[in-house]
Amino acid sequence: MIKINGSSFIIVFMLTSFRGSAVSHNHVAIEGTKEAMQDYVENVTKNKMELRELSQFAIEWSHNHALIVRTSWKKDPDYSTDVAEFASVTLLPSPFPRKAFSQTLAVQTAMNLLYFRIANDYDFLMDAYKDVVKSDKHIRALVSIIKDVHEEGIKQPYTVMIQRADYMLNVIDNNDYEVKQVEVNCGSIVSLALDRKITELHRAMLKKVGMDASDRFVPVNKPDEEFINVLYMAWKQYGDPNAIVVILTFITHSPYKFDYANIELELARVSDGQIKVEYLSLKEGEKLSLDPETFTLRLNGRVVAVVNSGTSALGYLANEAAMETRRTIERSNAIKAPSLAIAISSSKKIQQLLANPGVLERFFPHSEDAQTVAAIRKTFAGLWGLEHDDQQTQKIIKDAIENPSNYVLKPNRDCGGYNFFDEDVAKKLTEFTPDERAAHILMQRLHPMQFKNYFLRPFNELTLNVVTGELGVYGFLMGNMLDGTVLHNVQQGHLLRTKLAHVNEGGVIEGAGVGDTPYLF
Repeated sequence: MIKINGSSFIIVFMLTSFRGSAVSHNHVAIEGTKEAMQDYVENVTKNKMELRELSQFAIEWSHNHALIVRTSWKKDPDYSTDVAEFASVTLLPSPFPRKAFSQTLAVQTAMNLLYFRIANDYDFLMDAYKDVVKSDKHIRALVSIIKDVHEEGIKQPYTVMIQRADYMLNVIDNNDYEVKQVEVNCGSIVSLALDRKITELHRAMLKKVGMDASDRFVPVNKPDEEFINVLYMAWKQYGDPNAIVVILTFITHSPYKFDYANIELELARVSDGQIKVEYLSLKEGEKLSLDPETFTLRLNGRVVAVVNSGTSALGYLANEAAMETRRTIERSNAIKAPSLAIAISSSKKIQQLLANPGVLERFFPHSEDAQTVAAIRKTFAGLWGLEHDDQQTQKIIKDAIENPSNYVLKPNRDCGGYNFFDEDVAKKLTEFTPDERAAHILMQRLHPMQFKNYFLRPFNELTLNVVTGELGVYGFLMGNMLDGTVLHNVQQGHLLRTKLAHVNEGGVIEGAGVGDTPYLF
């Protein structure tokens, strides 16, 4: 037992050396308290030469194992596949409490089932958005498509949901914390192969510094395997061996092109070469055709079995032509992964409504569901709707204006970058019309656990930062939207996105955040 900065560590000595280095030294595998773990990265990587060699090893490992993305258009005007850069990551995995990690995994299949049932509850969805659509024309257009499909009749009952529920560790005091859900995403999930590879990289990095990289500390992480499995299940369910899988992309030249290529190769492998994958952006809807009698969807004349959306319905503000592309897909008998109803079931408004008393019980009505309801509700942060003008709503608005740092103001958008913090909360609440206000919710401002780690990013110096993490937990479900039966429901895989502690929102693409791995303690 040793102490560093007053914190106790259990150590296991191993003798190893860095590649190409003549320096041999003792390395440690650490298992300690939160206080001990917060600085562990800094404590095991103090030598500048070791840091340089570690970063070079990580970069070379990433290129050798396809932990890469396309370069941005700013660096490559043609945005071609010829040029790639390693994905931004932390140098070592970041500490995460084992108990909290287990809690998020344990509730995920129930979370899958909850949002599947919400998507199937047409009356609930329509009522949830009745005030939002008054001022949010994007949501209004999405709801209009769902209404039209409902009235026309759903031509394909089967759907696939790929869900990621995101959590923060909210610090209550210096010695305690709680798991709180930030949001749920059901509309567009990408980069699952990258998540697996980040975990594999961090296992290699831990071994470099002599730390324990076993499953006990670095959980198995293979979300892409289940993603391939559920798409393959959907393709088989469609029943046409000549039908293709279409991946709907945000833009034609996605930064995640190599990740999509992995999906294409793996689908070909598991189907013995039968599954062919084509890519389509929402701007290319003219390539689609819909048979008016059979509702068969075709892309350039080829029957489409499955459409996987890599484009968030709530995050991507589509123009009229792009909305027509969505409408064509939704009306078809292709299996949607996911359906539009599932995509909009995970908005901030739905999240807020679920926190109201009795709403979870609508979807888990039986007495034996009580523990499930309690487990889900335990993850909820404080959430408040703004559509009413009653005394309770006015009270929370008044408090948010007077104490804006205690709240986050959120619209019904995915993909980050739309939320309001600090003084902007007060400013917007005083400026909004009643209809605009109704299209937003207030959420409790969380204070996530902080720790230190190095950010390794292309064309940037390696920097040690005070950071916070957001854990995403993956779930996969395939079910029948007409009768509510579930064919497949599993939890598999996770990701940790880590950002600078002083930054409000930390998207990886935007550069404020990086990919990470939980190191359990």
